[in-house]
Amino acid sequence: MNGPLESIILSDLGLIAAQVRAARALLGWSQSDLAKNVKVSRSAIADLEGARRRPHEATMFVIFSELSAAGVNFTGTGVEFRQYPLPKSRVS
Repeated sequence: MNGPLESIILSDLGLIAAQVRAARALLGWSQSDLAKNVKVSRSAIADLEGARRRPHEATMFVIFSELSAAGVNFTGTGVEFRQYPLPKSRVS
């Protein structure tokens, strides 16, 4: 794994937790929605967002890839939409 996702994944867990929470908020997704999309438990998302436990690197990659595919751009300090109008939710 190389590039911007790698630098985000290897950075501070507190920042990652805040970015994932903010990305979900931008998309209007619940923890359950994100968990369903990336095929992990809701408690795994809650643990990540609470900075209680760092998921495996592969899981982090899937989470960031899913949020990116939904239109979220990760910055060094937060998140923003890559496009407007808002992308349609990928949650079925």
